[in-house]
Amino acid sequence: MFLLRIIVFLIITALLLILSYPLLIVFDISRGGNGFGICDDLVKCSIPITEGPRLLVLLISLFFVLVLMLRGVMKFINSINKEKSIL
Repeated sequence: MFLLRIIVFLIITALLLILSYPLLIVFDISRGGNGFGICDDLVKCSIPITEGPRLLVLLISLFFVLVLMLRGVMKFINSINKEKSIL
């Protein structure tokens, strides 16, 4: 049971990291960084037009996979506890 709670914690942490990743990129660029490897030099930066949508699709798909995993683990925990829940 404790291992399942650790798994739930890790899934929720991964969800928060996925949601905050675009903000971290913008924050890094605003502080003079390269956006975690997206753009080496802002003046000469040429990002392909498909880079943004590709990143968006990747992050959204990872988000939904993690939500499905979280839902499955929560259903499993509820079946172990044999309690009725809204899940």
